Amino acid sequence: VLPEVLSEQDVARVRSRLVEVARLERAAGIDHDPKWEDGPRNQRVFGLLNKGIEFAELVEHPVALALMEHLLDPMFLMSSITANITGPGGHPMYLHYDQDYVPGPWPPFPLVANIIWMLDDFTEDNGATRFVPGSHHEDHAGWSPEIMSQRYGETIAVGGRAGSLVCLDGRVLHQTGANRTTDQLRHGVIAYYCQPWIRQQENASLSILPEVWPTLSPRLRELVGLQMYRGLGSVSGPTQRGFRYG
Repeated sequence: VLPEVLSEQDVARVRSRLVEVARLERAAGIDHDPKWEDGPRNQRVFGLLNKGIEFAELVEHPVALALMEHLLDPMFLMSSITANITGPGGHPMYLHYDQDYVPGPWPPFPLVANIIWMLDDFTEDNGATRFVPGSHHEDHAGWSPEIMSQRYGETIAVGGRAGSLVCLDGRVLHQTGANRTTDQLRHGVIAYYCQPWIRQQENASLSILPEVWPTLSPRLRELVGLQMYRGLGSVSGPTQRGFRYG
């Protein structure tokens, strides 16, 4: 956890935008997917690059980029940026690794990592992220959903003040906590990054709206995948052409 990376003003600006987006999606009836195990009292918001410049600024925040440069290849990519809003009575998410789609055994370094931006104080009562300490150092060759689900008793909550961030190595076993309050919403933005040779969670070429592309900085265009990496990501061969590269 890095405490209070964002100022109070920045937290208020990002949180206000997220609250508005979440309100509109709830009103439109697109606020809940029954496949998510944390239940109808929690709300997920996807594709945040389309929903406010405030979220783009989080993706390329200097502290976030420095952490990812330490954990991943320097040409790392943004895999997705989403929000998780836990509501009163919200269920905990199942325990999982953020790279659990990768067959084991895993290499001794992370393939993905994420940053959770705290837009409210994260407490044990309001659904703060829970994790199993030291789980990124374990032998992951024999993990299974059944084994993971039995380890809830080993988890501890990640607390922090609004404006703080928590950075998670993709091999850390973790979950959204249960919101046991009667009146608190807990807002968090999750910026998920990956090695440059891992498929991204969000297909940016298809999901980012045409009108959003001109607003993205050169660095953010690189982060969403518009840059070759050792022959990967080429366009009609090794030369990249077109309006998105100009």
